[in-house]
Amino acid sequence: MSYSQGDYSKHYITEALFRLMEDIPYKDVTVIDITKKAGVGRATFYRYFNCKEDVLYFFFERAKSEFSSAQIYSPRSVNDYMDIIRRVVDFIRKYKRRLQLLVAARLEYIYTDFVNAGFAAMTENGDSRLTPYTAAGYAGAITNITLQWVKSDCKDDEDVVFDAFKKVTFGDPSSF
Repeated sequence: MSYSQGDYSKHYITEALFRLMEDIPYKDVTVIDITKKAGVGRATFYRYFNCKEDVLYFFFERAKSEFSSAQIYSPRSVNDYMDIIRRVVDFIRKYKRRLQLLVAARLEYIYTDFVNAGFAAMTENGDSRLTPYTAAGYAGAITNITLQWVKSDCKDDEDVVFDAFKKVTFGDPSSF
């Protein structure tokens, strides 16, 4: 796959913002800070983004593409869904620090928007097993469970998180 100059610029801008957020509160990071750190001009920033929040949305869109490209089948069984949940847990571990930075900046809503949009797209693409309400329920469960795990610095074993997803999604027969 070949990448354009624009792809590289967006990547550098995204990386710069997250690096700056390590040391500076998000609200205090300026576009000038980002462009200096990224090694691009302000015009380049504004060619691709309207504001620094757009950079965070871009990060999630890029992550969604990465996540989706590995999804080669439509889930049809509980085991298929469990495979997807395992991949979600792996994704969260990979991007844990970035999610922690969003939590610290009180920007969890960007992650929530990302997850909600993903499930909403599934209902729009004709997945008859999902209604807008069940999609919202799954999105809420995934968002809240993963954010709880991130807030605890992912200290619990992945299997604890995986089991929480399984119980919320498919029920816990022992709790009835």
